[in-house]
Amino acid sequence: MFSKRLSCLCAFYCISPLHAGSGQATGAVDLPIHRERHTGWPHVQASGVKGAFRHWFQRYYENNGAPSVDKDDQAFKLTNRIFGADETGEDLAGQAGAVVFSDARLLAFPVRSSIAPFVWVTCPAALDRLQRDLQLVDMQLAIPRVKLTKDDSYLCVNGALSQDIVLEDLAVSCDEAGYKEEIAQLQKAFHRIAPDLERLVLVSDQHFSFLVRTATEVQPQIRINAATGTADEGSLRYQELLPADSFLYSVVFFDAERVEDRSKQEDAVLAAEAIKDYVTKAVSTHIQMGGDATLGRGLMKVKWLPETGNGGGAI
Repeated sequence: MFSKRLSCLCAFYCISPLHAGSGQATGAVDLPIHRERHTGWPHVQASGVKGAFRHWFQRYYENNGAPSVDKDDQAFKLTNRIFGADETGEDLAGQAGAVVFSDARLLAFPVRSSIAPFVWVTCPAALDRLQRDLQLVDMQLAIPRVKLTKDDSYLCVNGALSQDIVLEDLAVSCDEAGYKEEIAQLQKAFHRIAPDLERLVLVSDQHFSFLVRTATEVQPQIRINAATGTADEGSLRYQELLPADSFLYSVVFFDAERVEDRSKQEDAVLAAEAIKDYVTKAVSTHIQMGGDATLGRGLMKVKWLPETGNGGGAI
């Protein structure tokens, strides 16, 4: 049973472009990113989030020493106890993990604009989802339900924007009349959740969906023949990336270590509070997620909510 007291919102700010791929495709983009089926919005599947946390966690405690109830515990064993072990494990065969991750969901998306290098966009549907997820972690933040009167209008949440602007290929106009209270609530909420989003605007669900479908980054890749110094024939492919400065979050739940033998001494079982401390200490500042890590992809800044106050996080 997972407790709200032992749950967190983990926010991710993309420092570099992120490729959470869905495999090869037959369209114009050979390697698209994964998207939600019902919305078409980019996201990172929970399995990818958990795998990234597991890898970062183990590397951190390999380099910094594994805190454990047993002096002989190694980082890999602590990792298995917290994140689960497959059937090949020597001591923990088939043991389930004690940490649960949701998909990493997109909250704010960076797009080119006519008044700054870029602005972040969000939408009412994304805010409604955020409000539901905040309730899961028992965070009391007022996220108002906003319904824009016109599809081609926007509300400025951060950045003091008031003029008509162009977002990629979309022209939108500022419409703040009657939204003063909602804007103040959103400013307060984003100041705590995502203080880095200096120019944030709220657009319609339709415009947000259009932008996250059409304004992602697409980069070509080739393979160079070492002998000739030229590109191999047929090696050209196009890869889709979630752009740098994107903002996502995942809901994380912590439980006690799962053991089959309930006769085991209680002090030898990792408690949920201890597991939460271990994880938030190991992954407190940054994490790498998705593919092409050796190309610098998927580097993210991490923020835990409610705030944990732990240091560390470098591997």
